[in-house]
Amino acid sequence: MQLGRGEKYQDLVATAVTVAVHAFVGLFLLLNLNITDVPRPEQAEIEAIPAEVVDEVAIREELERLAEEERRRQRAEAERQAELARAARAAEERRQAELRRQREEERREAEERRRQEEAKRKTDAQREAAAEAKRKAVEAAKRQAEKQRQANREAKRQAAREAKRRAALEAKRQAAAEAKREAKRQAALEAKREAKRQAALEAKQEAKRQAAAEAKRQAALEAKQEAKRQAAAEAKRQAALEAKQEAKRQAALEAKRQAAAEETRRRAAAEEAKRQAAAEETRRRAAAEEAKRQAAAEEARRKAEEARKLALELAAKEAAGNFARSVIQPYVKRRWNPPPNTPRGAVCVVRVFVKASGQVTNVRILKSSGNAIVDNSVKAAAFRASPLPMPNDSYQATYIASQSLDITFRASDSD
Repeated sequence: MQLGRGEKYQDLVATAVTVAVHAFVGLFLLLNLNITDVPRPEQAEIEAIPAEVVDEVAIREELERLAEEERRRQRAEAERQAELARAARAAEERRQAELRRQREEERREAEERRRQEEAKRKTDAQREAAAEAKRKAVEAAKRQAEKQRQANREAKRQAAREAKRRAALEAKRQAAAEAKREAKRQAALEAKREAKRQAALEAKQEAKRQAAAEAKRQAALEAKQEAKRQAAAEAKRQAALEAKQEAKRQAALEAKRQAAAEETRRRAAAEEAKRQAAAEETRRRAAAEEAKRQAAAEEARRKAEEARKLALELAAKEAAGNFARSVIQPYVKRRWNPPPNTPRGAVCVVRVFVKASGQVTNVRILKSSGNAIVDNSVKAAAFRASPLPMPNDSYQATYIASQSLDITFRASDSD
């Protein structure tokens, strides 16, 4: 589409140039005709004709050349526009690619943040679920223990009621037996009294005849009553023995039942304690593992941080040493002017104490040159160099100040 517009533009320009050229030629010819109308010698007119022809040819050639140059210029302009368009398209494609890359990075970062948040939510949910499960387990254990206690209390109440009921039944049965025995005894006494009356009556009537029979009957009656008393006593003893055995059996059954209930409760409590101990052990182990993992991670982070600090410190110290050797020592040495007649092989080593700001605080001779004048000139040069150029890094400057500077001055270096 752009090439089509360029061709149309070229056609319009070519048309405009052609019209302008024709107008120029027409004007030029008109001027020539006007000039030829002026009276002039014959010879001058003959000489002007070739000039006119030559000018027209030159103008045509010039016009063609201009048109060709215009076409070349238009083609060059079209090519330049096409090149600009291609460059613009390439720039737009690069920009779109950069935008896509940025969007992809933002998407990945958002996805990473989402995964981290999801992992955190899952961890929180698991922690809350574990806490909720633990709380529910504790509540269930409490409810179970409370139910067990209530069951024990209810069992004790049932046992007490059963014992009371059995005691009441036993008392009622004994009272009935006692009433029955009392009735028999009263009946026996009444019968005895009646027999005595009859006997007295019969004795009066047949005292002699019935004396032996009465004595025999009385003996039989007494024997019978004694047998009844013996039977009643035996029955009472048997009843007491049976009651005692029944009470003992009931007590044994109750004790056995309570022992079974106590054993069941003890086993349940032991199982619950064992389960809680296992859960506590699992939690403790998990906590220990988590603590161990966190400690390991913390130790790894600490070691990495120490390694990083150590690397930074070593790099800073090395940079400080390099700075001291390459900048400070040459700077101080340049301030030394050896005194006249200084031996060529004279060497003086000094230790310069300096603050982090570069201020020289003291200079000590470590190795004398053997000439006090030379040594004093070296010390004066070190003081004269104060303040020394120090690194911009505060740690490096502090390190140089803490280590001080050992500088060797040689008379041969000043030549």
